Amino acid sequence: MQVQGDDSSDGRVRVGDAAARLAQDTAQLVRHEILAAQSEVRAALRRIGAGGALLGAAGVCGVLALWSAHETALRALESKLPGPRASALLGCVYVAGAVALGAAARDRVRAGVHASADALDQADEALMGGPDVPGRDGGPG
Repeated sequence: MQVQGDDSSDGRVRVGDAAARLAQDTAQLVRHEILAAQSEVRAALRRIGAGGALLGAAGVCGVLALWSAHETALRALESKLPGPRASALLGCVYVAGAVALGAAARDRVRAGVHASADALDQADEALMGGPDVPGRDGGPG
């Protein structure tokens, strides 16, 4: 026996309609958010591309500046030494500079590797519990 206003099938339909509307609204919101994220990513990529082009142009200008400085130094040396000796001397200066900079870079990289390894060890001890954690290695706990 049904009481007036107690139409359970009508209630199910209303709940089903509300769920369908909620699903549609959620899907529309997700689509909107995805489109917004795509737009932001495209804009960021355009900025990155422009920055990369500018960085490349700056690199070309830097190489040209170094070449100009090299030519100036070579001409200055050639006024004091014969051409081949001036070139050899300048080449030796470049080699010495490359060796010194390479050694300094090697030392920096090694220091960075050791520092990151130490940081990982400390993080591992903090997460897994080191000897000073109560209950580990027979300590109180």
